[in-house]
Amino acid sequence: MPATRIMNSAGQVCCFDSSLAPDFSPEYFSAEYWQRQHAITGHSHGRGVTWFLQYHSAHWVLRHYWRGGLIGRYIPDQFLFTGLRSSRAFAEFNLLQKLVEDELPVPRPVAARMIRQGCFYRADIIIERIPDAEDLVQILRREAISRETWQQIGQVLAQFHQAGVYHSDLNAHNILRDASGKIWLIDFDKGAIRRPGRWQSKNLARLLRSLQKESALHPLFHWQNDDWQNLLVAYHSYR
Repeated sequence: MPATRIMNSAGQVCCFDSSLAPDFSPEYFSAEYWQRQHAITGHSHGRGVTWFLQYHSAHWVLRHYWRGGLIGRYIPDQFLFTGLRSSRAFAEFNLLQKLVEDELPVPRPVAARMIRQGCFYRADIIIERIPDAEDLVQILRREAISRETWQQIGQVLAQFHQAGVYHSDLNAHNILRDASGKIWLIDFDKGAIRRPGRWQSKNLARLLRSLQKESALHPLFHWQNDDWQNLLVAYHSYR
């Protein structure tokens, strides 16, 4: 069971799972700290740099929150403060903890931080990294995915939707398959628990657009409409 702790330190508020990070320090949110420990195992680029870390035998992901769109050009990483629990990092941390407790396939949250500056704040989060996992884009650029796997993806998405889990950015990069074939969802920034509504079909439409976009971007991309139909059949038949 997670053991959440809160720490106030030097103008920042952190929450962390003491069962995963028993010696937690706010320094954990600094890439320079992990560089000094020779604990950075890799990184990826999106709106900013996401760092992959090794903490003893565990593997973590450190991510800073960045704004997108036009406003992000002028205010890259500051958000209006409306309360601690509604801050981006704390909201994602708490949602992930609930999903883990509900035994949904998501990474466990390790720690979250909010640094308040007047009416605004900046934020960071650390989550566990799914071992030996690749996202759908990585896989489909290399090989086709079996019918059974597409059906499994459809069942997993139905499982989340039936639990009322809204994923704000359901795309092919945020669906992972690990070495055992298990399907995971990641990146629950701005996610929420919602009542049933039109958002479920909009979620699926967003994923379809993502697959179509990736197919157009890469000359070799092992995806076709039959794959999507296999996903939908499993999604709609899931109970």
